[in-house]
Amino acid sequence: MRKVGLVIDSTFSVDPAYAKQHNITVVPLKVLIDDKEFVDGQIDPQLVVEALKLKKDVKTSQPSPEAFLKAYEEQLETYESVLCLTISKQLSGTNNSATLGQTILENKKVAVVDSETTINGGAYLTEKMIEFFDQGHTLQEGLAHLEDLKSKGSIIFTIDNLQTLVKSGRIGKVQAVIGNVLKVKPILRFKQGVLELEHKVRSVPSVLAYLVKEVEKLLAFGKVVVRIAYVDHTTFAKQLEHDIFQLGDKIAVKITGVISPVVSAHVGLGGLGVYMAYE
Repeated sequence: MRKVGLVIDSTFSVDPAYAKQHNITVVPLKVLIDDKEFVDGQIDPQLVVEALKLKKDVKTSQPSPEAFLKAYEEQLETYESVLCLTISKQLSGTNNSATLGQTILENKKVAVVDSETTINGGAYLTEKMIEFFDQGHTLQEGLAHLEDLKSKGSIIFTIDNLQTLVKSGRIGKVQAVIGNVLKVKPILRFKQGVLELEHKVRSVPSVLAYLVKEVEKLLAFGKVVVRIAYVDHTTFAKQLEHDIFQLGDKIAVKITGVISPVVSAHVGLGGLGVYMAYE
């Protein structure tokens, strides 16, 4: 019997059926399109894509501390302790709300941890932690295991225009100007809470080739897991999956689908994200 309950936020894009099967409480963020509010996880991702194309005002808002408090109380009805995983605090104030919720609850059996990742990295960590806790491990053992998992993975993503990230304060204006003026495809890496403009190429084929090469490098460490997500370019995602599959059976690669509407709002059009980790 699992001893530790799990709370996550909606940016993880965990399949609702999986969350229900493993009794995971998902605390939703919200998307505002021209001031009309939608709940993340209950909104068609295409609404955000269309809004971005029409250059509508798209904003997001984090959950309240009370929403997390309620989630903790719900999980503590079944489990001895609770782990709460959130999107990186470098990208959202969600972790702060989760921490405030834990402070209000005043229960040391609840631990709030910054996943230090985004896009499909959170879903991967969720699955690995469920596997670990299903083996009967304690919360403290899980915290150490989680740090090890985080050190072995990173998100690499590309977008059409850096201005979306500038607008949301995720990347500097100077880097954006350099990328947009030169008409290059920026490649960014997000690892353990740090976002960096890692490389620039001239075309989508060059982006795919770069990503395949980065995955190939991880083979030196053992089995590799690759998760691919996108905002609006399914063709590129399928091509990348095909190219990575050719690297051999030591790599487990799959397309996880559309990036969470909340994250898509900040990444922007042309977003293609790849979480890669070795095991």
